[in-house]
Formats: sequence, C-alpha cells, structure tokens
Amino acid sequence: MKINKSEYKKRIETLQKKLPEEGIDQLIVAEEEDIYYLTGLTYKSLERLFLLIIKKNEVNFILPKMELAHLKKVDNVDNIACYWEYPAQSPERWKDILINELQNHSAVGLSSKSPYELGSFLQEQGFSVRLSNLVEKLRWIKSKTEIELIKQASNYCDKAISKLNKSAYYGMSELEVLSIGKDIQKKVIKETDFDYLSSNILVAAWPSRISYQPHGIPKVGDLLTDGSHISLAFLRVNGYAAELERTFFTARPTNEQREIFELMLEARKKSYEVIKAGVVAEEVDIASREFINKEGLGDKLMHRTGHGIGLGNHEGPYLALGDKTILKENMVVSIEPGIYIEGVGGFRHSDTVRITKNGYEIMTNCNDQLEQLTFTNLKVFPKLKGKIIKKLFNIRG
Repeated sequence: MKINKSEYKKRIETLQKKLPEEGIDQLIVAEEEDIYYLTGLTYKSLERLFLLIIKKNEVNFILPKMELAHLKKVDNVDNIACYWEYPAQSPERWKDILINELQNHSAVGLSSKSPYELGSFLQEQGFSVRLSNLVEKLRWIKSKTEIELIKQASNYCDKAISKLNKSAYYGMSELEVLSIGKDIQKKVIKETDFDYLSSNILVAAWPSRISYQPHGIPKVGDLLTDGSHISLAFLRVNGYAAELERTFFTARPTNEQREIFELMLEARKKSYEVIKAGVVAEEVDIASREFINKEGLGDKLMHRTGHGIGLGNHEGPYLALGDKTILKENMVVSIEPGIYIEGVGGFRHSDTVRITKNGYEIMTNCNDQLEQLTFTNLKVFPKLKGKIIKKLFNIRG
C-alpha cells in the first residue's frame, strides 16, 4: 500500500495554487516530513539540507552531491541541483545555489518548520522572509490512501498492546515489554513494503514508579508491580503514524485507583461527545478539562487532550485550549486526557481517531475497561521467558 504518483502531483499542484494566498510566488520547503509529503522521498538529512523550491509553474530541488546517485530523477520535480558538502566553500555551498535560484526576488516564502540556519541566512542576504504553514495545513486533512496507511499503523499498535496484555504479569520487566516492539517490527518487515527510513516502532510501558510523570523515562530493569502502569505503542509504519496507550494493572487496584481510572474514562467520554467536523479544536479539550476541574482534579492535569497524527506522531491540529482550528472530516487526532497523582499513579488511555462529518471513528481497537486491563492470573510461559531474560541481563526481580 503506497501513495501513488498522481497523488503527489496533486499535492504539489494544490500547493502551487495556494501560493498567491500567502503573497508569495515561491516557497522553500526544508523539513523532512514536508518533503516526504510532497514527493514520497525518504532520506536522512542530518546536517545536510535538502531544499524543495515550489514555484507557480516549476519545482526545483537542491540536495547534497552524495545523494545525487540515487536521486537523479524525482517525480514531479523539474530541476535538480546539487552542492558539494556541508560545510563547503563558495561557490560549492547550498547557499550559493539557493541565492542563484532566488535571484530577482525580494520576498521568499519559507515553510514554517524549516531549520533556523536557513531562515537566518535568507534574512542576512536581505530577503523578506514570510513563514508559511501551507504545507502543514495540507497535511492535516488525509486522503483515502493516507487513512488506510494510518489504519495499517493502528492495526500494528493493536497487535503490540494486545500482546503486552496477554503477557503482562506481576514482576514483568521493562525489557520484556521493549522486546514486544522487536516482534512487531519483524511483522511489519514481513507483511509490508517496509521502508526503514520512514518507520519507527516503539513499544514500552511507564511502570507505576513513574506513571504519574507523562514523559518519565523507564529503566530496562523496572518491574511492573503494584499500582497503575501505562502501556504505549508509538508507531510510524512506512511513513504514517498511529498511537495507542492503556492504563493497566498487574495487581488489584486500590479503591482510589479505581475511582481515578473511571474518572479518566469519563473525561475521555466527554471529549468524544464533542468531537466532529465543524467543531473548534479547543472545544474538545475544554470538554474534558471542565469535567476534570469539576471533579476537583484540575491541578492533576499535565497536558492537552490530544494532537494531530499523520506523517508525524505529533502534528497539528492540537486539541488544546488556544487552538482555534476548525476540525474537518478526515483529520486524524489522538484522544488522551490524563490524570496524574504522585503516590497514586498516572491514568491515561490514548487512541488514534479519525474525525468524521458527524462524529469520529476510533482507528485503534483495544480493551479499555478496568477489569479487562487488570492482569493477576498466573501466566506460566511469560514468567518463564521473563525469568530467562532477567537472568541474561542481570535484572533482579
């Protein structure tokens, strides 16, 4: 399953038609995901810039010489020029080629997430630089094929968390959780037209020790014992992303933990009751925030309700107070209101969700109720496997 050449062409043509709206007749695109969106090219730029220059009737590409061997021709690109290296001396720098491209122009459009070095150079050369989010906004609304690719990534998220749920036991190590990611990567390689440069597979868990810290860093030797844990499948599969998170237990939760878990589910429900095409993005956040505030837990919030998902695991629009974006059909977002209480735990589910005309479609499908996510039964094989892994890596538990 791939984006076809005609869709890339249509994206570029749409962008070209929108240039006058920004008061520019050319736009420099330098961010990897943006160039991937417009051309389908996968690469790692590191410090070497790739510059796609979109003009009203022409598309030019500047890239390092070492890349020319495999990028001699790019679909829907009219001209390719290469520079020697980074750094290099004049006249063999990307700067020299770019200046030549921009001659007779004083105003330059620059895609809003371009490297600082690029914008700074243009300003030093006396250009009037106008930041543009045209590409970003085009990316927000997904095509039919993009939706299918996100569903594919969502399916692998489901497989990852389902496998973790089947394996989870009291005393399971973080290293055992991480190993599930390797199993999923093998499936992706075997079952898809795998592109390793546009794929990333992360399966992990916030153990109860740090589950109240949304971006805490688990250690490989951490054990899943008492309290709330949060599982994570954070995937990008052949260009398109999805995420799935679940709060789960490997010991019976306390009454307080049960109560907070149910409040988290209710906050999530409030967001789902609001979300649909035509709604302002922040209203989805306000719905869950108001509920949590009403329950007296407003100071236990640490983040927005959600964010866009597409080529990036995190992109716009943002389901956050202050984002006035009008949601549209076929935008894809996460829904993940969370409650975090030190000493009690973190409580967050996250799903990948497509916005529809009259509501939503949840693209990740995994158990979400407390009893379904409490794992206290004896699991002989996972424990035996875990014992071997712990011994190999000298993990106590």
